[in-house]
Amino acid sequence: MTQSEEIVTQEGVSQKALESVFLYNRDMEVSYRSYISDPKKLEIRLSHPDASQLVTFQMIFVLQGTVRLNQSGGGDYCKQVDQHQHNIYRTSFKSSQMLVDAADDVICINISPAFVDRFLPGDHIAYQRLWLEDQSKNPFPLSEVNMQISPEISAILQRLGNAKHSAFSDQLLLESKAIELFALQISQFEQMQMNKAEPKLKALEVERMHQAREILIAQTGNQLSLRALAHLVGTNEFNLKRDFKAVFGKTVYAYLNQHKMEQAKTMLMEEDITVAETSKKMGYKHATHFTNAFKKYFGFLPNKIKTGKLSMLLFLEDFVAFLESFNSVAI
Repeated sequence: MTQSEEIVTQEGVSQKALESVFLYNRDMEVSYRSYISDPKKLEIRLSHPDASQLVTFQMIFVLQGTVRLNQSGGGDYCKQVDQHQHNIYRTSFKSSQMLVDAADDVICINISPAFVDRFLPGDHIAYQRLWLEDQSKNPFPLSEVNMQISPEISAILQRLGNAKHSAFSDQLLLESKAIELFALQISQFEQMQMNKAEPKLKALEVERMHQAREILIAQTGNQLSLRALAHLVGTNEFNLKRDFKAVFGKTVYAYLNQHKMEQAKTMLMEEDITVAETSKKMGYKHATHFTNAFKKYFGFLPNKIKTGKLSMLLFLEDFVAFLESFNSVAI
């Protein structure tokens, strides 16, 4: 996993680096620069030592802030990924640039064309979109409408953010999680294609659903009725249930349950906390109710994590997934 240590410096440019750019495409290099006129903005450029390599793909996840992707040298063509959104972009080494704010919370995983070829069949709609459509436009998105970061994706990103880039085990973890994130992105894209026939929501309705999502997450451990949530975002219960599912692909309660379970799993794996304490933080009055919900969602009891047995199992699964992908390349 190579990453350029040389930071591009030119007149009017200062040195700056970004931590959460992961290179699954091992031969690629990344460089950064920020301009004195606007030191908060960080420009990211990609390069490849092989001149025949013209494009790469970027899995972009924005937890906070905004990412803008432009064609180098100006022009009107510009794409943007906002907070709590993600997408996959085909970008050109020579004609694409990515702009972020230095304070933004963004994770970008760069994957090679071979990665896309290996995991997507040629007749898949995502493959055709990424490889065959509008070759004149780079950067080019998988989905014209950015996808929403789900609790499952958020939990994986949180684990990646805590990884040490230099550790060999963390490199294995990154590569296995890159495959998992890629699968989740493709799955969400497929779902969006199936929902295209449904009437589109107005911008205000979409904004209200994002507000509802923020309230759900902020009040994870509190009891909140659908009627109360609808009132907080200025709509009614019927519209809340319909519009929330249209935006996020899940009912309000299904989304909240997924968020609770993923957060609980992360807390149990990474924090010094008991199952009972986790249950209370997730808003359960009785630990047995939490335990049953956890087992129903994951298929195992939460105390398996605290014994250390599950952590080893999860790592072994990650390692096996990496070896399988590695062997498929070797063959």
